[in-house]
Amino acid sequence: MRVAIIGAGLAGVTTAYELARQGHDVQVFERDTSVATGASFAPPGLIAPALLAARPPARLAWRGAPRQLGWRWAHWRARRASAQQPLPVPSAVLQLAVQGQALLADWRQALQLEVEHRSGVLLLWRTAKDYKQAAPLIARLQAAQLPHRELDAAACLALEPGLNPDTRLHGGLHLPQDESANARQFSQALKLEAQRLGVRWQFNAEVLKIEPGSQPSLHLATGPAQRADAVVLCAGKGAPALLSPLGIRLPWGTVHAHTLTAPLRQLEAHPDLGPAATVIDVALGVSMTRLGQRVRIGGGQELGGTAGQPNGPSMSALHQAAHDWFPGALQAGGQQRWKAARLLLPDELPVIGASGVPGVWLNLGHGESGWALSGGAAQWLGERLAGRDGGVDASVLEPTRLR
Repeated sequence: MRVAIIGAGLAGVTTAYELARQGHDVQVFERDTSVATGASFAPPGLIAPALLAARPPARLAWRGAPRQLGWRWAHWRARRASAQQPLPVPSAVLQLAVQGQALLADWRQALQLEVEHRSGVLLLWRTAKDYKQAAPLIARLQAAQLPHRELDAAACLALEPGLNPDTRLHGGLHLPQDESANARQFSQALKLEAQRLGVRWQFNAEVLKIEPGSQPSLHLATGPAQRADAVVLCAGKGAPALLSPLGIRLPWGTVHAHTLTAPLRQLEAHPDLGPAATVIDVALGVSMTRLGQRVRIGGGQELGGTAGQPNGPSMSALHQAAHDWFPGALQAGGQQRWKAARLLLPDELPVIGASGVPGVWLNLGHGESGWALSGGAAQWLGERLAGRDGGVDASVLEPTRLR
C-alpha cells in the first residue's frame, strides 16, 4: 500500500519506519528542512508508561485568550472525572504506551541506534503534606500493575547522589522501568533506518490540502499533487488547517512547553553533579534529565500564550528547580532555551485511527506521552491499514469520541 505521511516529528518518523517495516511504500512530506524540528526538537524526552498511568497533578499556567476559556473549563472537567477512575487514562492508551516502549527498545538494540538514554524516573515531594499526593498515584500504579517503589529521603539521595542534601525532601516514588532519551537524536537515527527500508523523504514540502477518497491526494505549495492509497496525518500544530476543510473540527488547545538544556560542570571532587537519570519536582512540575554530559530541564506548561521567545516566569521555574536540587551543576555558557507549541485536547488523549473521511488516518495530539505512544500507535495503525484489529481496542482514541 502506498502511504503518504504528513509531518516528520517523532510520530511521523516512527510511523514511517514501522509502516515500511510492515511492507508499505511510504513517502513523508515535511514542511521544514529536517526531521524533529518542531515539538520533537528538544522535549524532556520521557518514555514513561508508568508516569502516564500515575498521572501526577498537572501544572498548566493560563496564558490564553478569552476564546480558550471553554477549553480550560473542559480540561478541568476531564481531569476531575479521570481522577475518580481507578486509572486516569483508558487501558488502550497504557497498552499502546507499554507496547511502544518495548518496540522502541527493540529498535534501539536491533538497529544499534546511538542515542543518549537513561533508565528510571524519580518523583520527589518536599514535605509530608505534599507527599499525600503520592497515595492516589501509587493506587493507580498498582491497578496498572506497573513497577514502582516508595522511597524515603535517604533512599532518594542514595539513588540520585547528586541531589542537594540541604534541600527539604520528605520522600519519593521511583519508576524503574520508565526511561528518558534524546528525541531529536533518535528521530535522526531512525530516519536513516527508514530510508534504508525505502522510505522517501520530501522536505520543504508544505501540504496545502488533502483531497480524500479511495486514492487520496495531497496538494502541495509547489509541485504536482501526490496520490496515495492512504494518508496518515502526523503534522502536530499544522493539523487543524488541513482537517477543517474535511469537516473535522476538534476542540484543540495550544499548549507551549519549555526546556532548558545545559552542559554539566566536570569536577573531580564532585563526580555526581547533576541527575543520574530523570528527577521530577512534583510541586514545581519540572523534570530534570541526564543526556550524556548535559541536563535537560523541562516544564513551564502554558495554555495559550504566543510563539517565540521562552516565557520569563516559566523559565524561572526551570532555573529554580535546577538550583534547588543540583546547585552549581550547570555551566553558565552553552545553555539552550527552547519553547514549542503542541496541540492538546481537553481529555489529554491523542487522536489515533480512522478520521471518518475516506483514505485519511490520524496520529495526533499525544502531548507529553508522545514518545511512549509513538511506537505502539505506529504499529497499531499498520495493522488497521491492513484491515486487522491490531490487538488493541483503541476506539476511544478515534475522533468519533469527540463528536
